[in-house]
Amino acid sequence: MQRNMFENLKQKVHEKKGVGLGELLPAFVIVAAVLILVVLLIYVFGVLGGSFETNSAEANAAADAVTHTTRAIPIVGILFIILAIGALIAILVVSLVGGARKRS
Repeated sequence: MQRNMFENLKQKVHEKKGVGLGELLPAFVIVAAVLILVVLLIYVFGVLGGSFETNSAEANAAADAVTHTTRAIPIVGILFIILAIGALIAILVVSLVGGARKRS
């Protein structure tokens, strides 16, 4: 009985149309991880800059690093938005077209 249920479930999975979130999840995770790393870099550079004397070369270098790293945040955000729009378009196209069908 369990074998029959497993075969029915397996058949339903193969007949499923559309793009699953499992196929899109890795791309979203990568973009989110990059964004988290950029924010952590900004924090680390800010803490380092606060530990140096004011107007020293090290403090200026840390401030420049924060400025340059901050400029990357909109780029990562734009990439995330483009990825989300692409995923939405892929889901809609595959759903409307009907996806690949098994021939009997």
